[in-house]
Amino acid sequence: MRRMTRTLAIATLLATALLTAGCEAPFPEAPASVGEQYPSGGVPLDVAWPSDWLEGFVAEPNSPPGPIVGLRLEYTAQRWVWRVRSLDPGRDVFGDSVTEPERGWEALYDASTLAVVREQQVTLTAAELEGADEPGRISAAGAARQSGERYPSPRLIELARVEADEGSVWRVTMYDTETGMQSTVVLDSDRRESEPPDSE
Repeated sequence: MRRMTRTLAIATLLATALLTAGCEAPFPEAPASVGEQYPSGGVPLDVAWPSDWLEGFVAEPNSPPGPIVGLRLEYTAQRWVWRVRSLDPGRDVFGDSVTEPERGWEALYDASTLAVVREQQVTLTAAELEGADEPGRISAAGAARQSGERYPSPRLIELARVEADEGSVWRVTMYDTETGMQSTVVLDSDRRESEPPDSE
């Protein structure tokens, strides 16, 4: 009798776990364009500024597993989140990669507290992979520093590595907090961190 009760309890736990997994909402897809679902009130001030939080983020316990290759501020399910994409090298104890080279990691972070909300494995694009883990290449933090983001405006709402004639570049989207207008600039992702941006 005791064995039957234990078996039923285990079966119930397994059924509950399977049911819960099956009911989990799918990972939210990124909007077709940055800022597409922003509410009319604009971006609140308590949303973290990338030029501040990216710099030391790699040392945090909830940081991505590899170099960041993209981020975007989104408003989904009545919540502000940062969608962050990164390399996912999956290295063993000897430092050798044990995953496919194009495997990446994507997570939604609470835009204010930077706590992880959801995460998943993804396949990165060629532009995201190009030179992303080469020492000295301009990083996401470096691109944020060079973006011109400053309080109270403009603020950075997207960093994306995209293909251009000269190779992979950082596409930076800025948001004017007073007008709600967006502007886009391109930074050469092949520039070394020590090199200043080109003067206009």
